[in-house]
Amino acid sequence: MLTYAIMRLIGLPVPAGWNPPPLFSPLLFIAYFFAAVGEELGYTGYATDPMQARYTALTASIIIGLVHAVWHFPSMLSMGMSPGLFLWGGGVILAVSFRILTVWIYNNTGKSVFAAILFHAMTNTGRSIFPPGSRSAFQLYDGGYRLCSLLSRL
Repeated sequence: MLTYAIMRLIGLPVPAGWNPPPLFSPLLFIAYFFAAVGEELGYTGYATDPMQARYTALTASIIIGLVHAVWHFPSMLSMGMSPGLFLWGGGVILAVSFRILTVWIYNNTGKSVFAAILFHAMTNTGRSIFPPGSRSAFQLYDGGYRLCSLLSRL
């Protein structure tokens, strides 16, 4: 919903139709839920507490987020994201910020791995259904990449 609101606010065209159909969304959520179980059992259930015992929650999140980014590098390339865009625009920033939020949720839900799994599944489902078309349709990182490029020149 936030993506939709921002697109409307800054004047980007908002898709009129949905592909996949909205009724398909629960099936996507189920698939992403089971995929998130594997990742979150490792990142959150196994790695987060030992990392937080050694570092602050933020530092642990950043380290795990960088590992998360490396893990997703091949899939982002297969979706057409360039290596430069992945490194400076979307992939790394997205993975680290996602992990910071996930660790925050984990810490503030009584260390619930289930909450982390649910959050992971919900974000993947949202990325897949909006904007309609495919996960790659959501890759609006070009603006982020350009911003990072401009900032790096300053």
